Amino acid sequence: MRAKGTEPSEVSGMVLGLLAVIWFIGVPLCLWQALATAFTGDAELDRGGTNAWLAAAAVIFTVAPVLATGICVFTARVVRAWIFGLVATACVLFVLASLYTEARQAELRRPPPPLPSGYCAEYSGGDSDCPGG
Repeated sequence: MRAKGTEPSEVSGMVLGLLAVIWFIGVPLCLWQALATAFTGDAELDRGGTNAWLAAAAVIFTVAPVLATGICVFTARVVRAWIFGLVATACVLFVLASLYTEARQAELRRPPPPLPSGYCAEYSGGDSDCPGG
């Protein structure tokens, strides 16, 4: 039997339920809006809107389980804390892997740096047009 002040409150249970609803409905809704924004109108103008919806989905995807884990730890719900903690860890790792992949792809698509001014390349088998050569 627990002491009067140590039992998990009903409010924290309702907050956990609200976080679950936000997580299960908010992430797909944000992804749907990102797809709708990407396929309507001008692609260049809508790229910012698409990125904003994707960022919102990533934030909801990671923050809701982290908050739920914190609430479960604070209210001594051990099993739920472990479950939400594992889900939060998986979500954070997934988002970090996606960010790393996107950064790596952006690095590969970046054009090479320009050659310094006054650069002259000499080629074998021909005359040198470079100054001093």
